[in-house]
This record gives sequence, structure tokens and C-alpha cells, in this order.
Amino acid sequence: MLPDGVGALLYSGSFGFYFVLACLAGIVMGPMLFLSGFRMLRFKRMILNTPLSRIRSASIGLVEVTGTPVGPDELAAPITGDPCYYYRVQAWQWVESGNNNHAWKSVLDESRYVPFFLEDTTGRVLIAPQGADLDVHRSFSDEVGASFFRTDGLLPPNIKDFLVKRGLVPYEKIKLEERIIPRGFPLFVFGTLGENPAVNPGCARPPASSSASVSMNFPGGVSTGGFTANTCVGGGASARGVPAAAEVLRHIPGVQVQTAETQIPRNATNRSVVADRDAAAWRPSSDKSAFGDFDLCASVAISKGERNEPFAISGHSQRELVGKLAWKSVACIWGGPVMALTGLYFLMAYLRWIR
Repeated sequence: MLPDGVGALLYSGSFGFYFVLACLAGIVMGPMLFLSGFRMLRFKRMILNTPLSRIRSASIGLVEVTGTPVGPDELAAPITGDPCYYYRVQAWQWVESGNNNHAWKSVLDESRYVPFFLEDTTGRVLIAPQGADLDVHRSFSDEVGASFFRTDGLLPPNIKDFLVKRGLVPYEKIKLEERIIPRGFPLFVFGTLGENPAVNPGCARPPASSSASVSMNFPGGVSTGGFTANTCVGGGASARGVPAAAEVLRHIPGVQVQTAETQIPRNATNRSVVADRDAAAWRPSSDKSAFGDFDLCASVAISKGERNEPFAISGHSQRELVGKLAWKSVACIWGGPVMALTGLYFLMAYLRWIR
């Protein structure tokens, strides 16, 4: 039974609606957290039950290896400019509306990678990062508009340039985070060693490709939903179509263009520019390997595998990763039912099903 004061507050105005919504959210999210906790617990046990292997002695199947990323090509991270083999940049904008409603809204999620290898003192193996859970080095994290960057003259040029090129207002309250896989930074990889999913009959000279997903919202609430365009560089086609189209659409009044996650495979034989705004992003890697030339058409690679087993690439050690999975799984397994039962109790009390 709710106290009289609390009950009067809940039954008054629109507050009751949000209270019921919060209760329903707890009832739905509780079981989801519970199941997620068991998945993390299973993953933790798989890591503990799989022996840590040297790359040269790794056998087909589930493996866990550690080493240093190396490769023939590299990217320049869009905010910091650091050389890397993978980057992911996320942006959230602080949105305020009536009735004191405000929250962080995701406005950008962009990622790119080039093929890279993991190398230790015994050998190296190709990594196919598609579908991996990545917990890698965070190279940048800040809130533009909420820190000393708020002043126009103090906003660093690289951040301002990044925001403007992606159609974001530089001086609104925006939270940015950049994560990368830099060269020379040790990695722990748990995945399936098997057939390289990228191998095909024409793998001797595979073209560099790009894909971008663009969604458009027109005035009046009309939306095109989204479309995906794939282009090939070096095969006679141009990869400038999607970025150029998005840039033109940004100048149409009332049109909003948002670029979603993109993934661009890259090879050592083709160093063409992929997009105008990324003309300086591609460059040869300065890594020197002790095992000869890089074979991007290797017959085997570590990937997610056909059985959809867990696949993780982490900048933390095995022990640190297992420790994180342990406390997260316990929190979800115990916290999920508590959240669901609490939401159910308060909902039943609000509806006066219990006294």
C-alpha cells in the first residue's frame, strides 16, 4: 500500500502516466537483464575453459590469443588523428523539451576498419572483426558545450572540423567518444579460428569497397526510411556518390541527413581515396613484421564463425575481461528480477490491486 502523500502525487496529472511507464519498463527490462546476465556468465566460463594459445600453435575452433595488431594499411582516427586499424565514433546530443524532459539522444555512430593481423613472437593471424564485441582503447571522450571547449575560441580545430563535416552544430551540448585499435597496443582476442570469411575466387586483387547507410527525414513527417549504397573503388566506379549526395541533401531546407555505421574493408594493393572527406585518412602502415609480407587472402582467420559463438576483441587482459564479466553477470542476474518485481509491485499498487 502506497503512503497517502505518495499516492496523491501519483494519481495527479501526467505524473501518473510516467510512473506507469516506468513500472512497465522495469517489468520488461528485468527479464532481459536476467537473460543477459546468464549470457555473460556463459561467456566468462567459455573464456576460462579455453586455454590461452600462442598464435602458431592455435588449433581450429574456439581460441583465445594475445598479441599486437599489425597490418599493411591504417586509418587516421577522425577526432584525434591517431593511426589505427579500427575506429568507432559515437555522438549524443542533449535534447530538452517541455515538462522538464531532457535526455541524451544518439545522433552519430560511425565505425571503420582495415584488415589487420594479430602478432606475437611465434606468428601472426588475420582478424576479421565483423560482428565482434569490441572493448578497445578510448582515445577521446568529452562533452562539447559543457567543458572549457564551450568558448568559440577554445574549441579545438579537429573537433570543430569533425562536427561540421558530419552536420552537427559545434556549440550545442554534444557528448563525443572515440574508440580505436591503435598499432602496437596489445589486444586479447576470443573467437573462432576457421575459414577466412573474406576469401573469394578474386581475392588476389580484391577492390576496396565502402558502404554507407543514409536516412532522410523531410518536412511534414515524411521519411524515406533508409537506403544502402555500395560502391567499388578501383573497378571503374566512384565511391563519392553517397557522401556527395548526403552533402547536397544537407543544404535542402528541412532535410535531415544522418550517416549510420559504415564499414570499409581495405587491402594493400589499392590505395585509392574512398571519399572526399577521408582523402587523408588512408595511408600505408609503418609497422614492420618479422614474418614477411601480409597475406590478406589467408585461408584462415579469427572471426565470429558459422556457429555464432561469442567473439570479443578487448584492450584488456584475459583476467581483467573475466573480472568485468563476473561482476556484470552477477549484477544482471540479481538486479533483473529485483527490477521486474519492484515495477510489478508499484504498478499493482497504483492500480489498487493490492492494499
